[in-house]
Amino acid sequence: MMATVTAEYVFALPLAALWAILGDFGKTGKWSGRPDEACVQEGEGIGALRTLHLGDGRQVVDRLEAQTPTSYTYSIVTSPLPYASYRATMAVEPVDAANTRFIWTGEFEPAGITEEEAAAFTRSIYAMGIGMMRKTIESA
Repeated sequence: MMATVTAEYVFALPLAALWAILGDFGKTGKWSGRPDEACVQEGEGIGALRTLHLGDGRQVVDRLEAQTPTSYTYSIVTSPLPYASYRATMAVEPVDAANTRFIWTGEFEPAGITEEEAAAFTRSIYAMGIGMMRKTIESA
């Protein structure tokens, strides 16, 4: 059975403006504030791979599984993270003309830790990611 974690945040930006920052699978630097070389994409469209270079030298390789005009879904192919399997969707939806809700939902099977520990770990990753987004977007 897969565990699920969801994190949400409302940004004070119209949907198109927010998705222009968050919606590029291979350009996480647009929202993370990390250099372009920290995320390297191979291929285009569904099946494309991105390699995220973590600050400690480890790498996470994700595959783009699905994409819509307001979301994308990816799975982890290889990583040092405590998952036997992991699939997540990053999506946006309008709150009103000036505000957009960002929703990050992950489904995963833990590896080497309990489901509760994996959920807490995932929540911490999402909180860190949304924190990077907020810092980058709200300081622009």
